[in-house]
Amino acid sequence: MLKKTSIKLALQKFFPEPLALVVSKEPKGRVNFCPVGYFSIISHDPKIWVVGLYEKHFSSKVIKQSKEYVLCLPSLEQANDVLYCGSVHGWKVDKTKETKFKLLPASKIKTPLIDASIACYECKVVKTVKIGDHLVFFGKIVAAHTSNKNWQKKLYNLDNKNLGSLNYILEKATPISYLPEGED
Repeated sequence: MLKKTSIKLALQKFFPEPLALVVSKEPKGRVNFCPVGYFSIISHDPKIWVVGLYEKHFSSKVIKQSKEYVLCLPSLEQANDVLYCGSVHGWKVDKTKETKFKLLPASKIKTPLIDASIACYECKVVKTVKIGDHLVFFGKIVAAHTSNKNWQKKLYNLDNKNLGSLNYILEKATPISYLPEGED
């Protein structure tokens, strides 16, 4: 039975959520990484990622200037660096010097890719919308890159404090079949 509760408590039920890493690059060359849970494919023709970032984030300023970003799906092996990136501010810290991420040149934009990610998408911003305290960047995918990493080891935000993979989630889940009995 449902009962009325606070919005904050109800939003905690949203987890686990997929996690991505937004890479941005200042015109001067400095690169920043920002973990993000607010992202989705919003259009299939053309292919557009939408990413929501807190307006006062360093990454928001950089993307507004550069009009581009890379959206990476980090692998489980990158979890510690992703956690670090979410615990410090790009205004104060050069995250490229404090993480083990290996950067690779992108093929269509100036912002680099993160090697060992499951996938990276080069995006050119086609629209920016301010909603509440966030900026929503609509990025047309101009190139995509994948690795041989297992997509089931993609990172998820389990509870706003811990990261895990799909394998971890599936181990804890009760399987539900959606096929009628007797069908393959």
